[in-house]
Amino acid sequence: MRKTIYFFLITCIFMSLTACGYKEGIVQSSTNSYLQFTGNIHNAFVTIDDSDPFPIQSKSENGKTMLYQVSSGKHKIVLKRDNNVVLNREVLVGQGMTKEIHVR
Repeated sequence: MRKTIYFFLITCIFMSLTACGYKEGIVQSSTNSYLQFTGNIHNAFVTIDDSDPFPIQSKSENGKTMLYQVSSGKHKIVLKRDNNVVLNREVLVGQGMTKEIHVR
């Protein structure tokens, strides 16, 4: 009986010591930032930081919300519809963030 108790105690101590491991790692957030355009984006073209204008889409081919990847930091957004400027603003996008831009 005494051997059984000692065996049980030693087993419990061994199991509790092996469960106490030190885990080390680094949690790194996404370095990508995104722009999402909502609202009246029909027939609208956007220019981001003086790039070539491109048409805005609300949904991708698989039906998911369309996000446009940009670097984190400040960006100049110019949105035109029928050659009229609808939106002209600078936005600040943080690392790993998605900035929603509502178009009227």
